[in-house]
Amino acid sequence: MVRELRRDRTGFVLTVGPTVAARRMRADAVVLAVPAAPASRLLAELAPRASALLSGIETASVVVVTLAFRASDLVGNDNLDGSLSGFLVPPSEGRRIKAGTFSFAKWEWVRDAGGGDVVHLRLSLGRHRQEAAVRASDEELVAWSRHDLGLATGLTAAPVASHVQRWGGGLPQYAVGHLDRIAAVRAEIASVPGLAVCGASYDGVGVPACIASAHRAVADLRAGG
Repeated sequence: MVRELRRDRTGFVLTVGPTVAARRMRADAVVLAVPAAPASRLLAELAPRASALLSGIETASVVVVTLAFRASDLVGNDNLDGSLSGFLVPPSEGRRIKAGTFSFAKWEWVRDAGGGDVVHLRLSLGRHRQEAAVRASDEELVAWSRHDLGLATGLTAAPVASHVQRWGGGLPQYAVGHLDRIAAVRAEIASVPGLAVCGASYDGVGVPACIASAHRAVADLRAGG
């Protein structure tokens, strides 16, 4: 963990490691590939305006519940015949889940992992300013997922296995004016030679967007000399 970031005449000095055994390391350049909150904390002295702007980005916590079913349990279910890759659930529906991904239909390698006998589905829970999903027990989350999946697809069979993964504050929320906010953040960051930022808080939360953000950060460093 990086606990402090500052700059001196020769480059950057980072304080890293646990508080009881913190150490310092030097770097010629730094890319902050962290969520908005820790980026804000680390930039407080180097780029105070960027720090303040990043602190205003809210996040949503999400839980991903993976369910494994016998392939035979899906036979005859038109909603799970492989022609669809999943569904989204708007808040107006009043359901616990917000999305379902038919992983076995979306990615061939997932289907292959099941060996033809088992298929995997994923359900996402948790919305902006609704932290109940993260605080619920694994058993509750699996039960809610199974219930809402059954309502959406008609699948009532019991899964042969389940896995729950929590991502606290994992999804940055892009409020109105986000593009202007990020432009202002990057403008101040550009005034600090050797410093760049990237990640889901800037240009998109998907993997391709994060990769593009990383490429941009490297390009910014190179352009800055």
